Amino acid sequence: MTNANELEKEASDRLKDARAQKAQFDTDLREGYFFTAPQRSRDVSSKSSSKTRPTDAPELQISIGIEVAQDFTTELLNAFSPETSGWIDQRAGIDISEDDERENIEEDVGKQTKIILDAIKASSYYPAAAQAYMPDIALGTAALMIEDKRSYQPISCQAVPLRELEINIGPDGQIDDRFIVRKTKARNIPALLGGLKLPEETRRKIKDTPNHTSTIEWGWWRLWDRDEDVYWQAVVLVDKTLVHHAVLKGAGSCPLLVFRFNPDPMFAFGNGPTLLCLPELRRLDETEALKIENADFQIHPPFVFADDGVMNFSNGIEPGMGYPARPWGQGRPIEKLSFEGNVNFAEFETMRVESRIRRLHFVDQPEQVGKTPPTAEQWADERNRAKRRIGTPGKMFFKEGPTEVFLRFKWLLEKRGTIEPVTVDGRTIALVPYDPTEQAQEYQEVQVAAQVLQMNQQYFAQTGEVQVDGLATMKNIKGKLRDTIVVFRDQAGMQGAMDMLAPLLGGGGMPPDPSAAGGMPV
Repeated sequence: MTNANELEKEASDRLKDARAQKAQFDTDLREGYFFTAPQRSRDVSSKSSSKTRPTDAPELQISIGIEVAQDFTTELLNAFSPETSGWIDQRAGIDISEDDERENIEEDVGKQTKIILDAIKASSYYPAAAQAYMPDIALGTAALMIEDKRSYQPISCQAVPLRELEINIGPDGQIDDRFIVRKTKARNIPALLGGLKLPEETRRKIKDTPNHTSTIEWGWWRLWDRDEDVYWQAVVLVDKTLVHHAVLKGAGSCPLLVFRFNPDPMFAFGNGPTLLCLPELRRLDETEALKIENADFQIHPPFVFADDGVMNFSNGIEPGMGYPARPWGQGRPIEKLSFEGNVNFAEFETMRVESRIRRLHFVDQPEQVGKTPPTAEQWADERNRAKRRIGTPGKMFFKEGPTEVFLRFKWLLEKRGTIEPVTVDGRTIALVPYDPTEQAQEYQEVQVAAQVLQMNQQYFAQTGEVQVDGLATMKNIKGKLRDTIVVFRDQAGMQGAMDMLAPLLGGGGMPPDPSAAGGMPV
């Protein structure tokens, strides 16, 4: 039987180690917030109870950090989990070795995948993901809490801010220990813990001091000594006292999902594009400040005027100020005093740095080079090249983020009884989600196929049509493009359509299917 005191101590030790991980990223995260969310509190430590907004936001000279963080969030959502399309598929793993068995379960797998994606769309996933990503995923790390609070309502998704999140890597280099640390009024504890049976001492404390600020700690970590399946130890502590613990079983059983972009295997937090381009953001901010200062001098130039004293600029000059100087001649007692900088160079530097920042955030759109606009095909190639760029550093993001979201919804829906596991001969089949950014490569395959078909028709004009199985080829292209709208008729449906069109075409019906008689398909 699990010892509560041992679990309390283990949770405390793991949380301490997780906080040590965040301490190494504290400075970068604070600076990243300055450029991407200047009005947000920059205290990212879960120990802090301060909710004071920063006062240095007016010092920021540029807004491009805010813009690219929003664009990067949009790009990730559209690239890896677009709301309007099926962004993930499942394939049978090594459990299925025969092609015919894979074909037999393909329909069941497709139905299950559609139900899960419909449940994700009906839930609060998309608004919660947008809130969690902005701007945290641009800094490299974001988190979502996904729970089935009420079986008669859609599954609930809630963004977890970096301030409340504490994580650490496990023995496999992936995120293992994960905690949510939230400070709240004691009166809110029953609502936040979702009906858990609390110890008498905790209930009495809530009743006697409802305005007391309490700390709730939710924690999860893998149980590596149980390797027959995925097991998680879950704990809930209120003011360091263990009030609940449980063991969760199965892929998708952990409700706290951590999304990382471009992670370092040595550290828990990701290195998002905003962290990578902090030098450029600093330089751009300083350059913009210098441009504003130069504009101030242009609009309110300082001046000198004749005086018997001695001119001294050791303390610098200010726009609009007058400085005494020795008389220097007749008729011009006042002179403009200005040390103008190279404004053109500053503008060029700004454009260059902004371009670099957008590229690092994968939001540099295809640009028209020269006077001739690009063709639609060239534009599509540029877009697919951009998808391939984000796909490489985004592979871990997809594995830890959208894939785990899909598995979490799958686990919850199986628990509800909405879906059943896919089986073959009584065996439950392991289904493996795969990365939708593969579509960029598949689109390239479709383009190659189009070139082959064009060359076949060009080189073999007389026999080209009978050399290619048109229907099978189009079905392959449809599958590569992930199309779910176009529907091809079967042989009987095509025969009926041809019979209807025969009077208009001035001929008979559709030729019989040669494959039905053992002939070669055309």
